[in-house]
Amino acid sequence: MTPEDLEIVRRGYAAFAGGDMDTLRGLLAPDIEWRTTPEVPFLGTYRGLDEFFAGMSDFTASFGDDVTTDVEEIIDAGERAVVRHRMRGQGTDSGAPVDLVLWQVVSVRDGKIARMHDYLTGDEALEAAR
Repeated sequence: MTPEDLEIVRRGYAAFAGGDMDTLRGLLAPDIEWRTTPEVPFLGTYRGLDEFFAGMSDFTASFGDDVTTDVEEIIDAGERAVVRHRMRGQGTDSGAPVDLVLWQVVSVRDGKIARMHDYLTGDEALEAAR
């Protein structure tokens, strides 16, 4: 992955963490594909900007109003980046604290984030990125 593509990935996650959806939208390919992992309740594959943002809204809503997200690591895996990020909040249904670490394999095409596929472990994500 080029340094420019890694910077696009960093900027995308920073925009999401900061709630800057306009900037995030500008960093995503129109045909963005986000595939979630089966172990989370919002399982699905979201294609295109409208589906992506609808799925993201549903996902973040499950963490309550005080959701935070932090990128803990970005690994250059050659053609793709592997991102470890942590989301914290309070479950809207249970009220229990929620602390979720997700690994995502991210692809950039023509200067835009084109694919994000979720994994529960770093080993799974690194294997998928190969």
